[in-house]
Amino acid sequence: MKLFKSLLVLAALSGCGADGPYVLVHGAWMGAWSWDTVAQSLRARGSQVSTVELPAHGQDQTPVSGATLDAYVNATVAAIDAQSKPVILVGHSMGGAVITQVAERVPEKISGLVYLAAYVPANGQSLLDLAMTDGDSHAGAVLQINGEEGTGAIPQESLQDVFCADCPGLRLSALQSNYRDEPLAPLGTPLSTTGEGWGRVRKYYVYTTQDHAVSYPLQQRMTQGITFAGTATLDASHSPQLSRPAEVLEALESFER
Repeated sequence: MKLFKSLLVLAALSGCGADGPYVLVHGAWMGAWSWDTVAQSLRARGSQVSTVELPAHGQDQTPVSGATLDAYVNATVAAIDAQSKPVILVGHSMGGAVITQVAERVPEKISGLVYLAAYVPANGQSLLDLAMTDGDSHAGAVLQINGEEGTGAIPQESLQDVFCADCPGLRLSALQSNYRDEPLAPLGTPLSTTGEGWGRVRKYYVYTTQDHAVSYPLQQRMTQGITFAGTATLDASHSPQLSRPAEVLEALESFER
């Protein structure tokens, strides 16, 4: 029944007018592949969509040493520059830190920032600073750090619980088969933002109440004091673009441009 409802929503959305263009940024331990269903559905509606493959993620062959926050920002800005007009920039999880820094660099090229279960570091704060305060996250308890390689690993047996407890079988298999260890240096890099840069861009947040990676209580704490043009709340785990893509599309559609 849930699958049937999701298909009905996708069918309805496919008839909506085009908007965007969208640039989609994935989170830690994932890649551009994680946006496949959402991207395909947005394109079916007539939207232009670009999915960013961050360095040392997914199919990108950049060595871990080349994975920096600046490199992530550069890859995202390149995707934005390929579009003919300002974009709707969506960041999932760690991608929230990336889109925040991108908005500081090129605010005039962004019509809206959408944070999906995402970190929103403040000026001078790193993603790691926020993650260390998240006592409700399940990630820290299973994280395996390789100091020599500069990476962090989540064991295969913990991927479902941490990232997608409500994933159907095929999406869980995609998460497991596409997994790569995460470069740690960018996570500890403080962001630099100003009111004239990131502060001037319209923002939206999609909360996930069953999140075991970036917990709902942390999502609420780190978004306090930020003015959002719109929000949505999904009764979902950390990766609704995998488990509930139709609901993610509904949220994107609900946000006023």
